[in-house]
Amino acid sequence: MRLHPLLVTASLLVCVPAHAEMRVDGALDEPEWDGAHVFEDFVVTQPLTYETPIHPTRVLLASTPDGIAIGFEVEQPASTERRRPITPRDAPNPGDRVNVFLDLDGDAKVAYNMTVALSGSLQDGTITNENLYSTDWDGDWEAAVVDHGDRWVVEYLIPWSIASMQDSAAPTRTVGILFDRFVGAIQQRSASARASFSLPRFASDFPRVEIPQYRASVFHVFPYGTLSYDFVGDDVEQKFGGDVFWKPSGAFQLTAAINPDFGQVEADELVVNFDAIEVFFSDRRPFFTENQGVFDVRTPDSGLLIYTRRIGGARDDVPALAAEIDAALKVNGSFGALDYGVLAAVERDHADDLGSAFYGQRLVYPIGDLQLGYLGTYADRPFLDRDATVHAVDGVWRPNDAWIVTGMVLGSIVDEAGTGKDGSGAWLRVFWTPSEAWQHEVEATHFDRELDFNDMGFQRRASYNELEYSVKHRHTGFDEGDARELVTLSFEPQLRWNDEGDRLPHSYIFARDVAYRGGAEFHSDIVVSTSGTDDLISRGNGDVEIEPRLTSFYNVYFTPRFEDLRLRGGVLVLQEGNDGYALQLEGKVEWFARENFTIDAFLNPRFSRDWLIWREGDLLASFEREQLALGANFNYFPAPRHELRVKLQWLAIDAHDATPLRIGPGGVLVESDDTVEDFTVNNFGVQARYRWTFAPQSDLYVVYSRGGLA
Repeated sequence: MRLHPLLVTASLLVCVPAHAEMRVDGALDEPEWDGAHVFEDFVVTQPLTYETPIHPTRVLLASTPDGIAIGFEVEQPASTERRRPITPRDAPNPGDRVNVFLDLDGDAKVAYNMTVALSGSLQDGTITNENLYSTDWDGDWEAAVVDHGDRWVVEYLIPWSIASMQDSAAPTRTVGILFDRFVGAIQQRSASARASFSLPRFASDFPRVEIPQYRASVFHVFPYGTLSYDFVGDDVEQKFGGDVFWKPSGAFQLTAAINPDFGQVEADELVVNFDAIEVFFSDRRPFFTENQGVFDVRTPDSGLLIYTRRIGGARDDVPALAAEIDAALKVNGSFGALDYGVLAAVERDHADDLGSAFYGQRLVYPIGDLQLGYLGTYADRPFLDRDATVHAVDGVWRPNDAWIVTGMVLGSIVDEAGTGKDGSGAWLRVFWTPSEAWQHEVEATHFDRELDFNDMGFQRRASYNELEYSVKHRHTGFDEGDARELVTLSFEPQLRWNDEGDRLPHSYIFARDVAYRGGAEFHSDIVVSTSGTDDLISRGNGDVEIEPRLTSFYNVYFTPRFEDLRLRGGVLVLQEGNDGYALQLEGKVEWFARENFTIDAFLNPRFSRDWLIWREGDLLASFEREQLALGANFNYFPAPRHELRVKLQWLAIDAHDATPLRIGPGGVLVESDDTVEDFTVNNFGVQARYRWTFAPQSDLYVVYSRGGLA
């Protein structure tokens, strides 16, 4: 392979091609690297000081017919301890590591992150909406690590088939790319540009680089099967299916799946939810994580217009059981500057349940500094005689480096048993960053009472109006004798009303974050809420007037790593009702027993004098409660590509001495003569999982799971 010198302009780097196959061995000793472009002007981005990092980092970039080749040369003398714990794929790695952030189209719509730790552990994910990170994506890329004592080297090869992209037939393409490096011993991150995911702008701040482009086509078939045995029901079940991945060019990609239920082998966190709002869970099924970034369209209040856990979720006829998926199809591609995506999935018929169907379509088109998008979804749920359609038009405007304006207009059309319901909503968010020290955000949201995108999306609530402002200030430049390296202060008022004009409790948030030299961190916040109406707690049986309360007074401290330990301790004081207080203690320990064996455990007890929850109709109750949440993870890597993980979780609640309350005139809670029984909850879960990665994107899992409510 031969590399020609790079052509450099004031705003664009041009890398001319290599012509032979790259060997991903971590050596970087081939003569072909001599002509690669070099990135070595790194600045500290965690803490966000933009100072010179403790040790230099050098990155090489080359474009080859096999993909984008990247080499890190990382200096780290013996004076800075090496941290190399082995972690499962996509698990946070507290050790030394390097990152590549790659925006293939250079337009900040979707970027990809690929992380390699000194131990060889991998993590990858997508970045959407400028700085929202998700690990629900596993890409087919290669990397190798070699440690030379005073420095270590990482070599990447990112194939052209990694994702769909625009103008795949052009001889060159302009990508956004950022490199960074994390030193585990002192918790310091440095990057090749002044870009940080803690800022409103992240993906759009990646430096643009022009590189030669090569055409690539891929066709893969991934069959899979499961054999499960239910020890309680004495039942054996077999499932077989497969994924087909076809990418004839960079501009078109098709993924089809038969029985794509396999893949959610990671246990969800234990949750016992007494709130009126459901709990959000991430998705780990390969079909629904592959190139899903184009469909990642979000709203304020933690909304998501396509929530893939709805597909193959609870059955409409028997909610305690999960629906099975017969088939699913996903198409991603581009036509000129227009990006598009199509998603379709059909569930299996079960007796009286005819099986639901889900469809989604996404279009994104740039016009100068403005990016416009459209998302449409349709869900057909025949058992409920219900179908729902959602349309959303969104936009992102980046007039200059200091401003970002985003917004959306959306509507829903729901027909259930012949009765129609139309809803609408809109939101606008403005970021202004006048300097590196100051950051401002203004957000306005309106969801009318009929808006409903929950059939295929995740919506916390309708009938919602919010006006929010936040200001953040970062202070650096402390004297060398000062233990602090960065102090961040923020203030955020949140004013809310429902669509009937009732004032929901307003919130005022004050927060302070301190990053210390050596890697320690301290976070403190206080959230106070005004009086207002809680229109959800009674599940439609009347509004409840809530008195002013302390929503949160939270302090948590993260220690630097001491030898093989890192600790976390926190204290939370809050009000969960109108009168008494609750106290929660938090403790977590991480023990790096060996590089291939780690244990982490947490213990979070909570004691409450006034836990206000709904019981039935217009009856609520205030309980005294003791709650204990604890868990542990054991990760062992006996050999490369082999992983054994044991996950334990326990959540216990003892609620007693209830004060029954009825909703009185004006929503005021009035003590009643009702009898409300004490109750306990014990939710225990254990999962033992063995994973063998015998080929790229190919794994064998052996999983034992046990747990449930008592």
